[in-house]
Amino acid sequence: MSLSKKSKKRIIIALVAIAAVLVGGYFYLYQSHQSINDMEVAFKGNSQEFLTKIEANADEWTTGGNKVVELTGVISGKDLKGVTVNGSIYFQLEEGTKTDALKEGQKINIKGRIIGYDEILEELKLDKAIILKK
Repeated sequence: MSLSKKSKKRIIIALVAIAAVLVGGYFYLYQSHQSINDMEVAFKGNSQEFLTKIEANADEWTTGGNKVVELTGVISGKDLKGVTVNGSIYFQLEEGTKTDALKEGQKINIKGRIIGYDEILEELKLDKAIILKK
């Protein structure tokens, strides 16, 4: 049983189309992540001032994603993956960043992307954080 020329063309076109969709889907799903350094800063300043803005209108800052802030404050706690600034702002540091050299009570300038605000605990959470100045 042999296929006609017309059937062979249809099969080849279908296979090429499927391959194109798979390759396009792969590149769409696994596109490179944007670096925090390349993202536009939506707020730059003191962490206490920013907490006042968040408490007034958390939805404005937490919806839409990819809002980056650069804050200055005092480290009030730390763990292996991040630091807490002024008791209410938790920065999850970029992977590979060590917190060994950081000390509680130390002033810090840090940049991160807002991922959420917990109104019950009154805690702002950020990720992809990078330390600008210690």
